[in-house]
Amino acid sequence: MAAEETDTPVIAEIAVGKDLRGAFFMKPEGDGPFPAIIVLGGSEGGDSSARRKAPQFLAEGYAVLGLPYYSPAWGDQPPQLPGLPRAVAEIPVDSAEVAKVWLSARGDIRADSIGIYGISKGAEYALLAGSKIEGFAAIAAIVPTDVVWEGWGTADGSRPSSFSWRGEALPFVQYQGMTEEFTNPTGPNGRPRLRLPHDKGRTTNPEQAVAARIAVEAIDEPVLVAGGDADLAWNSGEMAQNIAERRAEAGLPTVSLVFTDAGHALSGTGAPSDQRAAADTAAQRVIWPATLAFFAENLKQ
Repeated sequence: MAAEETDTPVIAEIAVGKDLRGAFFMKPEGDGPFPAIIVLGGSEGGDSSARRKAPQFLAEGYAVLGLPYYSPAWGDQPPQLPGLPRAVAEIPVDSAEVAKVWLSARGDIRADSIGIYGISKGAEYALLAGSKIEGFAAIAAIVPTDVVWEGWGTADGSRPSSFSWRGEALPFVQYQGMTEEFTNPTGPNGRPRLRLPHDKGRTTNPEQAVAARIAVEAIDEPVLVAGGDADLAWNSGEMAQNIAERRAEAGLPTVSLVFTDAGHALSGTGAPSDQRAAADTAAQRVIWPATLAFFAENLKQ
């Protein structure tokens, strides 16, 4: 059977190299130079989220560098990207700096127009990168956190920080009751309510929460945050608000989108779905165009 004809151009993927294992790069047709967005997925690991977002950003005229940072091996399944860590354990934020340098060296990329788009755990990574690395033009953090959290998945059962910088583990907030929540889930339809061990960890260890704050006031560039108060994965609505308030106090440009009834699934475009809460779909229909407008204003000018 002949392949179905389509008007959508086939975008060639360019290998990024051994220094960024599992990363991929795509750009629109033409010579450029193009603004670029580094895309960071969430706790699912691998590159699936980055690959879903890449065509959407390509259609808007952005080059995309998908930057997976770990690749778990769930159950008996092998890891999707064997060269990456299998655990979220002191993941080096430095990789975002390597990605920025790689993009900046390309003649088809505008070195002063590189942004980051992070989802959930990737939003944690994105904000950390912005706080540590100079020169990103804009950062969008969808269902973010304002602190660094405990990692997971280590073979020896240790409880490390999720992230590191220059080889040093970053201060973090420990979970309280994560194992119990997986053993006896309290969420709807028998699913774990992961927000509970996050909230308990934060309230039990306020000194950890202070030490683990992401220095969002150190990000000079514009930031967009979007979260939901009904988020059962972690309290992204309140944490997005915390980020916005701290940046407002510092007089820094911030777009804050917080939805009272929305949950964690806020990174889509708002297309109808029977698998998603109506409040999440409604929030997506605000967040996605706002995100495109945010990047257009800060990366295309």
